[in-house]
Amino acid sequence: MGWKISTLIINSDSQVDEQELLKQMGFYELSPIEAKSFDEVMNPDNKEVYIGSYKGNILICVQELPTTFLNQIILKGEKALANFFSEETEICAIVLHSVVNFWGYSVSKNNEKLRVRAGSAEDGTFIEYGNPLQEEKELLSKAKQIEGKRLFHFEEHPEEYFTDDQVGENFVFDITKRYFGETLDLADDLLFETKLNGYRFESATFNHPDNIKEDKKNKKWYKYVFIMLALIIWQILRRIVFK
Repeated sequence: MGWKISTLIINSDSQVDEQELLKQMGFYELSPIEAKSFDEVMNPDNKEVYIGSYKGNILICVQELPTTFLNQIILKGEKALANFFSEETEICAIVLHSVVNFWGYSVSKNNEKLRVRAGSAEDGTFIEYGNPLQEEKELLSKAKQIEGKRLFHFEEHPEEYFTDDQVGENFVFDITKRYFGETLDLADDLLFETKLNGYRFESATFNHPDNIKEDKKNKKWYKYVFIMLALIIWQILRRIVFK
């Protein structure tokens, strides 16, 4: 089975106003559409977003947005989610496209990234940030450095070695066990029995290039303010010491 997934997992059992949450995230002109099973919408059509809950988690399925989480910077869509829930809420993005071996996951809490990994057959692993999570460790223990490359070796395939992109799907499924208690590919009650409410949206601002630039510009502005404050404090202390 080829997997296509573009989904957010918010580790919270809070009762939320779905449309209000989606608006806070940057989805506008929402109109309800038919609810569907998670299996049908974990990689939905463009301009559609689905939201529901499963085992103490809120699930949001939408194109593009989860991919924007695959970096060290917390951008607008992820920031809106973090601000909507309590500080201790863990937010996970998972993406998977088995046809091109595109895979990735991001886990954050308190507006800070805990772990991000992603890659593809064409680009290899293009980001790996943070300390390994417990759910990754068993697979990572199968890795060996061979001629400067990380390759995975499994007892059931004694004569073969696998690259990161070839086991990326396995890593994504292992991460889902963190929230579902079992890997997504085995969670039949989630895949086929859990319905998510659907909405069509006319516009979205979460991933507009200007927002990404603005987030980066704001981070740079904060850095300059910190430097200026440090210089002012240093000047004051210098005058006190040498007065």
